[in-house]
Amino acid sequence: MFHTFSYDSGRQQILISTKAWSDFGALIPLIRYFSSGFSWPLQHPLFSGEPFRYHFLFYTLVGGLEKIGLPLHLALNIPSFLGFFTLLLLIYYSGRVFFGRCLVGFLAVILFLFNSSFSFLDFFRRYHFSDLFSLSHFVSFRPWNDSPITAFWNLNIYTNQRHLAFSFALVLFLILILYQRRLKWICLTGFILGILLLTNQAAFLIACLFVFSFFIFQPSLRLRLFLSLLGIIPWILLYRLTNTLPALPVYEPGYLAVRPLSIVGLLGFWWLNLGLSLITIPLGLLLSPRRIRLFLIPLLIVFITPNLFRFSTDMVNNHKFFNFFILFGNLYTSWVLVKIWSFKPPYRLLVIPLFVLLITGGIVDIFPVKNDYFIRLPDIKSNPDAQYFRGTPPGSVVLNSTWFYHPASLAGRPIYNGYSYFTWSYGYNQVARENSAISIYASPDLTTACRQLQAARISYVELSKSAEGFIHPNYELWDSLPAVYTNPSTNLKIYSVNDICPK
Repeated sequence: MFHTFSYDSGRQQILISTKAWSDFGALIPLIRYFSSGFSWPLQHPLFSGEPFRYHFLFYTLVGGLEKIGLPLHLALNIPSFLGFFTLLLLIYYSGRVFFGRCLVGFLAVILFLFNSSFSFLDFFRRYHFSDLFSLSHFVSFRPWNDSPITAFWNLNIYTNQRHLAFSFALVLFLILILYQRRLKWICLTGFILGILLLTNQAAFLIACLFVFSFFIFQPSLRLRLFLSLLGIIPWILLYRLTNTLPALPVYEPGYLAVRPLSIVGLLGFWWLNLGLSLITIPLGLLLSPRRIRLFLIPLLIVFITPNLFRFSTDMVNNHKFFNFFILFGNLYTSWVLVKIWSFKPPYRLLVIPLFVLLITGGIVDIFPVKNDYFIRLPDIKSNPDAQYFRGTPPGSVVLNSTWFYHPASLAGRPIYNGYSYFTWSYGYNQVARENSAISIYASPDLTTACRQLQAARISYVELSKSAEGFIHPNYELWDSLPAVYTNPSTNLKIYSVNDICPK
């Protein structure tokens, strides 16, 4: 976690690894929105005036830790590595509980850290073995390169999406207490589901599926589970106050498989992406003890459903369902390895090449994370533009002419129009908002500009000479207006709407 996100206290610079640079362009504004003081009702810091369409609870915690005095990198990294470490412990403990063998849990942890995809075939098709130790990019990175293997099986997912490990740990914890019939803890089921609702909605759906499975197949737990659901009511109310309900899943089969879609093509896609796990997970389910076969139905649904439906605007977000399927399925793969080791010699030796093939892709994929390097981002104290915005009232909306790591975002102020991919993938009307920003900046006169600014409830206008290419400001108008802040070194000006517009 520290290898991908850190802080240079001397220079007051945020250090972000190149592979986390994109994702953190959305996460840091979210953290700073909560740490610098926010107004009610909540509005998304990259799309002002609209409620959240993204699970924000983990980053609210991070923002709270920074608010009470922890440096940003500690406020984020401490919950991140605690969540990740807890997930590893629970994977290990699950092997011990479900299969009665500590070795199963230990192997499942190794398989989790080193994915089973055939990404090593992509590597050796293009490079020599000696290139592995200096590899700094992911060879398999679909849909962003031509590989059929996606970008979502390596550890980069957990270093970029810091809430993911924590939410999966909560799901595993819930499954364990239900499986072990820990009656006192079962009363927390609804409360845990509520936390997941605001922490990771995919994990929430997965947890609901397993809870429903226990409700159906374990009649003795039904009353307690039903009563425990009272604990989710406050979370649902908070969700309705801060979020808009997502659109229903859209039928769009095939996930990221090559088009035109076919059964053979889809099987080939998953063969390359899961590797031998495509065989060992179903085999492990068949060989597993009868007491844990109740996981068969929810686990199959977790895999099949996102192959048929798109659960958000961007199809790639379905990866979270597959990540959990693989995480849990690794327990069954580990059971297969243990069963093979119980064979008589020389058959038990089959476990060695099988294990090597199961982790080689993960070994290749870990080097781009290891060999990554930091990009430096001036933080508030070394960024005069951000310092100005930090002095504005919390909740002040800023019309922005640039997107990534805007100084207003670093100061925790919501901007009017965030980076297109973020706002589109969250489900906002990104095109309408961008057209609105274009119209305001290109206003022919002050009266037209003020009418639009006040209608959008914008408090400040930021204008940079390095504005995004789609914005075509009327510089003749804006240069004639008095700016409340000017920075000649960055060619940035800030206008107060209260000053330039008649009340």
